[in-house]
Amino acid sequence: MKLFGHPVHPLLIHFPTALLPMDLGLSVLYYTTDNASFYQAGAYCLWAGAALGLVAAVTGLIDFIAIPRTDKTAVALALYHGFLNGSLILIFAVIAYKSWQSFPLPFLPGIKGLVIKSVLVVALFVGNYLGGRLIYTHHIGIDFKTKTNGSPSA
Repeated sequence: MKLFGHPVHPLLIHFPTALLPMDLGLSVLYYTTDNASFYQAGAYCLWAGAALGLVAAVTGLIDFIAIPRTDKTAVALALYHGFLNGSLILIFAVIAYKSWQSFPLPFLPGIKGLVIKSVLVVALFVGNYLGGRLIYTHHIGIDFKTKTNGSPSA
C-alpha cells in the first residue's frame, strides 16, 4: 500500500516500535520512583502505540495480499511476521484499553506488569526483525527500482 508513492506500512511501524518500549521504560521509572507522572506519560505512549500499531497491522495485511504467491519464502516469512506482530499489537491494545478504563489509576503495576511488558517488547523486536528481512531481503512493500536518492534507476 502506497500513499503519494511512499510505502505506508514501513512508515507507520516506527511509531509503535518507539512508543511501546517507551511505555515500558516509563513503567520502570514509575515502579522505581512511585511518581505517577511517569505512569501517566507511559499510558499515553501505550495508547498511541497500540492505536498506531493497529493501523500498521491493517496496512501490513494489505501489503501481504500483494506478495506474489510464487515467492514461498517471502509468504512464509510474512505469515510469521504478521502473526507475531499482529498478536502482540492485539495484546498491547487490550492492555491499553484496560489502562484507559482504569486511568489515572495504574493498570498492571508492579513487577508482574513490567515482566509482561518486557516480554511483549522483546517479542515485538523479534517480529520487527522478521519484517525488516521482508523489506531488505525480499523487497516487499518497497520499490527496489529506485536509487537511494529516490530518482529512478536507468
